[in-house]
Amino acid sequence: MKDTIRLSVRYCDLTPPEGVPWSEEHFDLRELTWEIEPDRAAIVLVDVWDIHPYTSHLARGARITRERIVPVVKACRKTGMAIIHAPSPGQAVKYPQWVRYAGDREIVGPPSAPRDAWPPPEFRTRAGEFAKFAKPAAGRRTKWLREELPKRRIMPCVAPTPDDYVVRSGEQLHRLLRHRGILHLFYAGFAANMCVLQRDYGIRAMFERGYNIILLRDCTTGIESAQTLPQMMHTKAAVSIVEMLWGVSGTAEALVEACG
Repeated sequence: MKDTIRLSVRYCDLTPPEGVPWSEEHFDLRELTWEIEPDRAAIVLVDVWDIHPYTSHLARGARITRERIVPVVKACRKTGMAIIHAPSPGQAVKYPQWVRYAGDREIVGPPSAPRDAWPPPEFRTRAGEFAKFAKPAAGRRTKWLREELPKRRIMPCVAPTPDDYVVRSGEQLHRLLRHRGILHLFYAGFAANMCVLQRDYGIRAMFERGYNIILLRDCTTGIESAQTLPQMMHTKAAVSIVEMLWGVSGTAEALVEACG
């Protein structure tokens, strides 16, 4: 096992040098070199699924997983770093590892909170007089979720080993990290602009808990649209917002080399 991992990371500096105007054209990318102890770090693999209704997104994700995430996971294992799979609550329970560090909230579910009277229930569900504000029903997607979602699992090439961890909530992840004394979280997985950022075990939530966030920017991709796909704008924006607000980014190649 390595004593430390030395690697370059990137962030967006929102503080220009003294004497330079506070203007966006001066908010530029900078690099740092960090040394991290592997036993104080973990790699969190978010939603590395084997099936997905969005076939183009799945194809990119599968390629990234095979070419980049698999080598990263192998390299991290050799250092003794914790490997944590966060495949969404419904998929997590398919793996026996998920019961480690699970509490009542993960096992039986959170207590029901009193329902706030505002907004009105019909408005929340876009029913009745508020139905006109609903997006057209996505029947095809609903059918896929009903018929295919139960079959979904983690991609076999990065399936959890007996010594890996599987979590289904941010609270369970925090419990694990606290017990093991982990401070630094490397993130990889999908989708960059959705689950990687917004899950309760994702980047934003864990940053708010005080952890050090390193997004592996070439180990993720976003869900794009017809307008954003040619330039991968959602993916780039997700990486940029992490570099501005919630942490830094690195690359698979740099981490594998640092793991030695």
